[in-house]
Amino acid sequence: MARLDARHVFQTVNALDGLLAAGAACHAVAAVPALAAIAATQAALTASCLCPRCPFLGPVITRVATTEPQVALTFDDGPDATLTPRILTLLAQYDARASFFCIGRRARQAPHLIRAAARAGHSIENHSWDHSPRFALFGSRRLAREIDDTQDLLADLSGRAPSCFRAPIGFRNPWLAPLLAERALQYAAWSHRAFDTQDPTPARIARRLSRGLVPGAVLLLHDGRNARDRSGRPVLETVLPGLLQGLQARGLRAVDLPTLLARHDRARRSQDTPERDAAPAPRAFR
Repeated sequence: MARLDARHVFQTVNALDGLLAAGAACHAVAAVPALAAIAATQAALTASCLCPRCPFLGPVITRVATTEPQVALTFDDGPDATLTPRILTLLAQYDARASFFCIGRRARQAPHLIRAAARAGHSIENHSWDHSPRFALFGSRRLAREIDDTQDLLADLSGRAPSCFRAPIGFRNPWLAPLLAERALQYAAWSHRAFDTQDPTPARIARRLSRGLVPGAVLLLHDGRNARDRSGRPVLETVLPGLLQGLQARGLRAVDLPTLLARHDRARRSQDTPERDAAPAPRAFR
């Protein structure tokens, strides 16, 4: 059975409280259309905050529209002094690339791992400074500090400013999208989620990541806070070799997320014609 993180439960309960309150208000004031509409809007907004892949709060990358035989590997919550180096070794063995969505505070504690990942050709992306379970409850000033402090540190350590951001637990609020737009950061969710911080069973994790896998998929795994199997070993050490082998068997190449997005953008530009310039551009995400 998956283990629950008390901090995640805390934030979920807080957000659900707003959803339940709004639902109750809808029921109580059903006879008053204006108040019911306000309550329904609040319910929809709260639900969107809890839905990592919902586009209601702004553009979100879940899967990249591409015919290239590529998928994006992404790792959250690192760097981790033990697991991140092992992941880098495995990725090198399979000539695979990935995006590491790093927590600023952890990156400050292990700058050599950020540099090592960047030197190996992986992209370093922004996953907030503290990974607070209350991230979705922050106002715009606190959100900006979480983003900017991490952005500055990772750019300094890796030599490249992150181009993508992912919120802790995937929970957002209406203030986040404008802040990301001002900083030219794209919001990244995922199409396949490992749940490898909770589930210590390699077979179940492998099934989640491989089911319905197609070009353009975005896979979410964790090099930080990774679940341990019965022997105390990080479960990802067992899962990752099989995953990389499976990708190769399907003819799919693991790349970092910016590379996948760039390939899509280049293909889109090459297909544009003067007659089609006025038409809306296809979106890079679904």
